[in-house]
Amino acid sequence: MRFSMPRLPKCSLYHWIFVAALMFSGSAAAAAPERVISAGHSITELVLALGGGDSLIAVDSSTRLPADFRPLPVVGYYRQLPVEGLLAQNPQLLVGGDHMGPANTLKLLQESGVSVLQLPEAETGEQLLENIDRLSSALEKPAAAIKRQVADQLRSLKLASKALAQPPRVLFVRAQQGRGLKAAGTGTSPDSLIRLAGGVNTVDFDGYKQLSDEALLELRPDWILFSSDQAEQLQNGSALLEWQPLLKLTPAGRRGAFLSVDGYALLGGIGLASLKEAKTLNEKLSAR
Repeated sequence: MRFSMPRLPKCSLYHWIFVAALMFSGSAAAAAPERVISAGHSITELVLALGGGDSLIAVDSSTRLPADFRPLPVVGYYRQLPVEGLLAQNPQLLVGGDHMGPANTLKLLQESGVSVLQLPEAETGEQLLENIDRLSSALEKPAAAIKRQVADQLRSLKLASKALAQPPRVLFVRAQQGRGLKAAGTGTSPDSLIRLAGGVNTVDFDGYKQLSDEALLELRPDWILFSSDQAEQLQNGSALLEWQPLLKLTPAGRRGAFLSVDGYALLGGIGLASLKEAKTLNEKLSAR
């Protein structure tokens, strides 16, 4: 008795070819992006920390790359990205914060087949860890090592904050001669940095607002912070006393307690540079 294999219907060959094609296209779509543009310093830091440096093809003007990293094209500022400049780089993925834009640029990129990932600006360490997870998934890079490092830094900062005898009152300002002082309130990167370092923000309004002379006296800051990009202009704080003499009546003014913080640690919410700067700030707050 002879046995023979049953014949497959004629359509089976085409069926399996179709299935194979679907499987191939699915795996191709899920492949890690090889051409990535990062917009925003804190986002670029995370891309590099996750091991995505090889796929990075361009950055925005707010990014400070490591000194030993290869030169990359700069494609505008993350809030005003030009669609032509981005598409000229032939990217597969554009990643940035929730203030990346404009919206029309992002829409045109997506219509051109470019994936766009916007991460919320982290205001807490927990939100930073969530951003790491989302970016890790988009880049298809393992996140365990960097998450352990960040978690250790957050625990260390919490312990250092608790060690402060009393949380110092801290005011972060942007200043221009003849234009008064603007203070950073809740929902800003300086506010997040102050809290990470164990301080208390002297203002509780949202965003940045101009301060009146009366408010300067009522706030009674123990420390006054400003961004490093203004350090020279503000003469490391002494110019503030000339522009706003009432500051001399505050605890910070009497002691000359002015501190410059790394401007890159204030871009795009809490990032890796923010954790490092918060540690430095905590040590200075603890010293006096």
